[in-house]
Amino acid sequence: MDILFKRLLLAVLVLLFMVGCGSGFGPQGGLFSKTSIGVYATEVNAPKTGEACAFHVLGLVAVGDGSTESAALNGGISNIKSIDLESLSVLGLYGQLCTVVKGD
Repeated sequence: MDILFKRLLLAVLVLLFMVGCGSGFGPQGGLFSKTSIGVYATEVNAPKTGEACAFHVLGLVAVGDGSTESAALNGGISNIKSIDLESLSVLGLYGQLCTVVKGD
């Protein structure tokens, strides 16, 4: 019984630590989280929007280019007016972090 309890406690602790392995910023939900956080803004209304994302699967593989530069290039933006970060995490198994840039 004592060994079973220790193993169960260890498994619960490992799972608790893994839940936070989502996007790396903002509030993290244990089951699901979808957040948007403003990073920089000089003007909210801008004619062009660009987005660049990086994601991870199972916390084992992470790929993508979520840089501000890539987001600006994707939107054809040369003068950045605002930068937002958007994250999505599902059970810590899948996570996505996107940089959204607005400007001219």
